[in-house]
Amino acid sequence: MTPWGFYRQRQVRRQAADWHTRICRGLSILERQDFEAWIADPAHTREFNAQRYLLDVSMELKGRSRADVLDSVEAKPASSRASLRGQLAPGRHLWASGAVTAGVLAAAIAWSVLRSEGYVPQSYRSATGQVRNVVLPDGSIVGLNTQTELEWVGSPSDRRVRLIRGEAYFQVVHDPSRPFRIMLAHSQVQVLGTRFDVYQMANGDVRVSVISGVVAVEALDDGQGVPSWSRRLTSGQQIEYSPVGLVADVHSIVAPKVIRWREGMLETQGEPLKDFVSDLSRYTSKRIVIADPRAAIQQVGGAFSVRNIDSTLDRLSRIAPVSVTHERDEDVLGYRPMPAKAAAGAAAER
Repeated sequence: MTPWGFYRQRQVRRQAADWHTRICRGLSILERQDFEAWIADPAHTREFNAQRYLLDVSMELKGRSRADVLDSVEAKPASSRASLRGQLAPGRHLWASGAVTAGVLAAAIAWSVLRSEGYVPQSYRSATGQVRNVVLPDGSIVGLNTQTELEWVGSPSDRRVRLIRGEAYFQVVHDPSRPFRIMLAHSQVQVLGTRFDVYQMANGDVRVSVISGVVAVEALDDGQGVPSWSRRLTSGQQIEYSPVGLVADVHSIVAPKVIRWREGMLETQGEPLKDFVSDLSRYTSKRIVIADPRAAIQQVGGAFSVRNIDSTLDRLSRIAPVSVTHERDEDVLGYRPMPAKAAAGAAAER
């Protein structure tokens, strides 16, 4: 390799590390456009994927082996190394010095090649209360909400993921020759390049919200190649359906409110408390129990933090006729009528 080629390779490697860091922080619309332009270069794509695959491999290793694999990723500048360390093991120094052992490096390379060719499915998960960004093999970025599991099951010629559970926000790289598909238990969503949110609820219902662009949603076929229903959604539209049919046909929404979970907020517009609690429960390991059916039907509206559940429930008790008791393993909600004066103040606080 010529000195210029060596310099260029190191430069691309640093750029790839920098993009990993910026994606973990979250990209603005302009940064997203810059990323798509940068990764369009095949050399950039190869380096970006190579670093990501080695990081993926390291997650399946333990102790010194993990540090050795991480040490093989030349992620500079130092800020990039620190960010990648934080993704893998907050508070632990994994970038140990020393040569990568032959066995670990061989395994990492073999695993990387398989993944780069699209032959090995890749799984991505988020823990309770966690929100994280991941980059798919095609360069598309996916934000995972709390308790979400997603699997890449595509190949170089077929962009496809399976949303197993939870909620994900997709920013899909535009590629008309390879439509992007999200497979769900009883339906699929297909796009060319857009931003949208898909939430597969615990009861099997699915909600698709389009932030920008166009998506097609259809039920899986009836065994004869014909879907029982299909819909086309554009920017600012939403649909909700169950395994047996539509729950809410295509309707308009305030799209940015749907993805406020990326900011640590849960926004609701006059829904029953039981539905609000169902959503809020995804962000905590404690049980939230509604002890009085009169409380369950109370309407809840506003924007609530999902980063401090106790504080959110306390606020709820001030703006709704609901009492809150914090116990060790659960929060218990009861019914507490509000005096007229307090109700007026609660309305103003909303």
